[in-house]
Amino acid sequence: MNKIKFYDYRVIKTIFEPSESIITKLEAISEDIDCSDEFKNSLSFSPIYPESDKKTFFILFDLQISDSDIVTEKAGIFSLKFVAHFKCESEISDDFRNSRFPIVNAPAIAYPYLRAFVCNYFVNAGYNAINLPTYNFVNSQK
Repeated sequence: MNKIKFYDYRVIKTIFEPSESIITKLEAISEDIDCSDEFKNSLSFSPIYPESDKKTFFILFDLQISDSDIVTEKAGIFSLKFVAHFKCESEISDDFRNSRFPIVNAPAIAYPYLRAFVCNYFVNAGYNAINLPTYNFVNSQK
């Protein structure tokens, strides 16, 4: 069995253009207990396997929340690219790549760090805390 360790994370891109409607939308997401389809459609994630290190993989999260389908000068947006870094004891096999771990377990391990970053980001920017809803990664693969 390959031992796996969550190593660290990096935020590689953040865009926040505030508007009254995006703040209202973010606060509504924060109060959403059931993780609405709207939020689920705003979050995507996928594993990345670098060729340079066969014992490492990443989970790239892409969060895109906007107050409009059409981007205008007055439109609000919160966009985040977040990379979680995992290290393995031995080289990553095709069996591992095709298993549930990189598409269910690893994102579930990293997601609380993404949630904490978002919450701290808004608090440090002078806004109310935005607590992203919990996310069921098992159900996301059905």
